[in-house]
Amino acid sequence: MRDLLLEYAFPIETIEPLASPSSAYLNNVCVVAKPKAGQEANVGTIYECGTMAAVAVRTNNTNAQQLFNAGMTKVYVLLADDLDLVTPLASASTFFTLLISDDFDKDDIQETQATGTVTISNYANLLITAADVITVAGVAFTAQSGAATLGTATFRAATGNNETAISLAAQINAHATTSALVTAVATGAAVLITAIEAGSDGNDIAISYTDNGAEIGAVLSGLVGGKLSGGDGEFLGTWAGVIGISSDDLTFIKAQNLMTNRTGFLTNSTNKAKNLFFAFGELLSGRDWKNQQYIEMPFNDGVDTIAEAEDLFDSKVSFVISSAEYGNRLALFANNRKAIIAPYIFEWFNLSMQGWAVQYIALNQPNYTLREASLLQDFLEEKAEKRFVAPEIVESLTVKISLVEDNFVANGDLVIAEPKALWRVRSVIQQGLI
Repeated sequence: MRDLLLEYAFPIETIEPLASPSSAYLNNVCVVAKPKAGQEANVGTIYECGTMAAVAVRTNNTNAQQLFNAGMTKVYVLLADDLDLVTPLASASTFFTLLISDDFDKDDIQETQATGTVTISNYANLLITAADVITVAGVAFTAQSGAATLGTATFRAATGNNETAISLAAQINAHATTSALVTAVATGAAVLITAIEAGSDGNDIAISYTDNGAEIGAVLSGLVGGKLSGGDGEFLGTWAGVIGISSDDLTFIKAQNLMTNRTGFLTNSTNKAKNLFFAFGELLSGRDWKNQQYIEMPFNDGVDTIAEAEDLFDSKVSFVISSAEYGNRLALFANNRKAIIAPYIFEWFNLSMQGWAVQYIALNQPNYTLREASLLQDFLEEKAEKRFVAPEIVESLTVKISLVEDNFVANGDLVIAEPKALWRVRSVIQQGLI
């Protein structure tokens, strides 16, 4: 207890500053894997796992072992049947890195639309006894001999199989309900029905044929369980962290590598995602943000010629090079053709600036004046210089706070240099003296 006289003569009110925002999520990683038997009901759920034994409760995929081998003390596991991850990632806030396990391949990642086919096998049979019905997405299109009014749930079965297919496709494309979900294209007697949106949602669009007469007039194909099939693709919604994928298809990896915040890792059909996971484990378990130049890697992915290595480097594809003398080494680790640490530093910078600004405003209660804006600017710039420039994480940054409104809101211009990594030195040696 303070002395009574001191409290009387010089009372002090203590104002507690806001705590700094936690950046722990930057070092956390989530593995997307398929559920093991008995875990199917948990698809879409994210689990925190501190050991491989905990991971093995949820999935048979063992890629996470490489994360633990590299030094990670915990991982998150997202159970998924496909890569439509919009819903589970919408509320995810405990990790910044998402690694796609080798339970999934390039066909799961690339966006494709669900399809199915209706083939008119005998148009006349569609009108025997009673009119047959072809139902698309809940809309029952009924065959009729006369002309069909565009946009109604009817189609004309007349003249020939090809003409009937054309009429059915036109009606599907004109109907208010079906036209919002699918497109239909008639080729000969076959009507190819394609979901408008890529992804697994298209696989829920039902197609059926009801024969109300004595003879079959249409045949369905390409369906699974009476629904369009083949819809697939990776969908992350608004989630904007780092994504890591691997493949032995170089063309696919090069294309993926051009996408924002994405690391495409070339592997082979044996090792699959193992080296990708180990490299990220080394990155995320480190005390500081380092680019992991030439660290030792556990597996040989088969890159052992200079021509192949040069091509991968030029495309900024992440890969392991196998040296007779030095073994397996991480030859390049990049993200969207930038240093692997770049997205993490940018996120850390944004988080830090937000935290510092809120702390300053809450503690100092500044007025809306040029002087207060200048003080806030100086405070933010000093903090950022100490955290990011002094330890040479980045070369430079600028902070500018200006007043542009008549109350409440100031403009902040924050510029940070891109983190870069030195991987190679191209040299010329000159023999002899001139």
